[in-house]
Amino acid sequence: PSDVPEAVAPKLEHADGAVIIRRNDTLWRISRRVYGHGVRYSTIYLANQDQIRDPDHIWPGQVFKVPEKSKEGEAADLKAMGEQATTAPTKAQ
Repeated sequence: PSDVPEAVAPKLEHADGAVIIRRNDTLWRISRRVYGHGVRYSTIYLANQDQIRDPDHIWPGQVFKVPEKSKEGEAADLKAMGEQATTAPTKAQ
């Protein structure tokens, strides 16, 4: 039907310590892979509140910052995210 709006994914951007969201990702799954505990999903949520309206609804193509450490102190293991992890050169100010 022509009255259905076209879904447009946000433009992919590189960011230091970030992951690119893929289909079927959840904050819980990302947190479990990065921090070793799914319950640490709030660390990722709080770092990306500006683009997450509902933590149960994230979309493919979104790029979320991943803090170096969870608030409980676990270090992020971005290697566990494989090619979903992204880094960018430092921006000149």
